[in-house]
Amino acid sequence: MSLTTASTVLALFISVVSLAASSVVSARQIRLAHNSNLLPVVVELFRETRQSEFSRAIEYIKSDLARDHSPEFGYRRLPDEPLGHVRRVSLFYDDVGKLVAHGIVDERLIIGSYGPNILNMWEVLAPYIYRERELTTKAMIYFEDLAHRARVRPQARVHAELGLRSAPPPSSPAAE
Repeated sequence: MSLTTASTVLALFISVVSLAASSVVSARQIRLAHNSNLLPVVVELFRETRQSEFSRAIEYIKSDLARDHSPEFGYRRLPDEPLGHVRRVSLFYDDVGKLVAHGIVDERLIIGSYGPNILNMWEVLAPYIYRERELTTKAMIYFEDLAHRARVRPQARVHAELGLRSAPPPSSPAAE
């Protein structure tokens, strides 16, 4: 091999390595930029679920809604207070479902954080939502999709996929 051919091959090799390195760095930069753009959205989601009004709405739906009101008229005809609770929770999970369905937020983050609550709320609200669909329009389709995702990919599986570990207190029998 001549010196010219060797230097050409070396230059080509260095160019390919540089292109590969640039591609890896660019992909990482894009991922970081995407994640930093999502951070305010995710923080706002977490903030909403920590509001006392959201907790009260969850408790009302879980404990009192079915006892106090039949799903026979859907949810839009509920009295103001129960309607407010239903809308707060169902619209929240419908909006979160939109973010998940469109690939904006990783479903593992949402199911890993809220999985059982999504399912519990869907189970109580589904009769109201399905009746509302019969009466008016197809409502809460993203909430329903999110509930389906949480059902087929339970929170415990998400935690296992992420490799989350436990650290029981030292005095706990489980720690021994």
